[in-house]
Amino acid sequence: MSNLSYYEMRKEMCKVAQLMWERRLTNAAGGNFAVRVDENRILISPSMMSEERHCELEPEDFLLIDYDENILEGTGRLSREGLMHCLILKNFKEIECTIHAHPFYCMPFVAQAKPIPNVTEATMGRGYVGCIEWTKAYSPELSQNVYNYFEEHRETAEKKPIGVIMPLHGVVVSGRSIYSAYSMLERIECDAFCTITRNLI
Repeated sequence: MSNLSYYEMRKEMCKVAQLMWERRLTNAAGGNFAVRVDENRILISPSMMSEERHCELEPEDFLLIDYDENILEGTGRLSREGLMHCLILKNFKEIECTIHAHPFYCMPFVAQAKPIPNVTEATMGRGYVGCIEWTKAYSPELSQNVYNYFEEHRETAEKKPIGVIMPLHGVVVSGRSIYSAYSMLERIECDAFCTITRNLI
């Protein structure tokens, strides 16, 4: 048995990272995710998870951090979007996992800064995947704007997974668990695909 803390969750995070890559839910341009495993304790994917590793991670690759982004366990580099994850996971006790990704069919909406509508039962009651204003990538302002979106949609976010578009960049989704956050990522990808192809039928 490994001496790493939260080892079972680390293994689940490895599975989710690989699924994100294999199912084209992110690409080499980026992606990261985080899970709150205890009060003031977050496991987060390392920097360059996609570009350098193609999401092939080992349990020891994940960093254990606190809400202030201090690395408590691990030797990798912290993702530049760590603040975004910390803000949400610290201030929404109902949210256990946040995922930032570049899903293939969501990206046209990201590029055009257009919301992804709910067009399947899988996302009904969660609201559109709306857009924040464009903000420079990896900046504290971007993290704050994503957090502000969640605050504005707190009533829904406390009950169900939600998503938001960062124009020209990617999406962020939430979940009560790593499984529900990943599920939300797939669900909005399906809505995006159905919206793009609706006039072909």
